[in-house]
Parts: sequence; structure tokens; C-alpha cells
Amino acid sequence: MFSCQERNVLVVDKKDSGLVLKNGQLFYQDELLDGIVLDNNRLSQTKKRTSFKKGRKHGQEIKVFLNDSLAELRMYHRGIKVGVHEGWWSNGYKKFEYYFNEKGFHHGSLKEWHANGKLSRSFNFKDGKEEGSQKIWNENGKITSNYVTYNNDRYGLIGLKKCYTVTENRNTSKFLK
Repeated sequence: MFSCQERNVLVVDKKDSGLVLKNGQLFYQDELLDGIVLDNNRLSQTKKRTSFKKGRKHGQEIKVFLNDSLAELRMYHRGIKVGVHEGWWSNGYKKFEYYFNEKGFHHGSLKEWHANGKLSRSFNFKDGKEEGSQKIWNENGKITSNYVTYNNDRYGLIGLKKCYTVTENRNTSKFLK
């Protein structure tokens, strides 16, 4: 059985003093929030609309730039990130694409792009842990890290620098400038 009657949905501005976050749950006027929170952020030049159910993010979260072009699209289930999360730079280029499993862990590919449209990171995850090919590029497209993760061990060019040198038979470390 179903109804064609439209349900009244509570819509609250993020700046409303009735909104209170307690222990990871959002309350509105002392009740767990079932509704939508709107957030206009002048600093990031964006508007965000987030759905809540029983005080937790549930459903779609949409962020748009002030010109109404899409900035981010995310999905939640009972406060947990699920499915595909996507973002775009203000110039329209893709910014990120993440996949989450039903437990909220990264699962599958994770990709990020520089603002110039060139790929920045391409990682692979299985149940929240790196698994398989992992690559990082600088803004010019030069690869800076290229390795494979297998059974939590990394093989290849990690591309990380130590921020200090270690000297044997001494009790001090010299920091690099």
C-alpha cells in the first residue's frame, strides 16, 4: 500500500540555533533530526543540501557552486558513506571519485585529479585497505609514486621522503631543510 500524498519535510538552515550535534548525532530542538540541512558557505562559494534520518546523514548530500554547477555528490546510509562519492573543481574538471562499501570503507578505485584536469592519484582499495596498483602524479603529469600493495606490503617506488636523516652510533637526528 502506498500514498501519493507529499510528505512534509523539515528544512533547516545550518546556522539555526536549534541545531545541536551530540555524540555524532544531529538534534533539532532536542529531537533527532529527520529532514534536510541547508548550508550556504561564502568562503568556499558553495551551497550544500544534506539529508538526515534519526540524526545521521542518510540519503544524498549535494554541494553546488554559487552558479549552481555541481561541486560534490555523496551518498550516506544511517550515517555511513556508501556508494560513489564524486567531486568537481569550479572549472568543471573532475576533482575526485571514491567508492565505499556498505560498511563505509573505501572499496574499489579511488581517483583524484588536479585542477588542470590531470590525474593526481589512482589508488585501489579492498575493505578500507590499499590493495593492488597505487600511483601518484604531479600537476605536470610526471609520476611521483608507483607501487603495488599486496597483503599490506608495498612494492615499488613509494615516493616518500624522510624528513630527517638517521645516523648510526649517535643519539641525535638531523632534520632536513
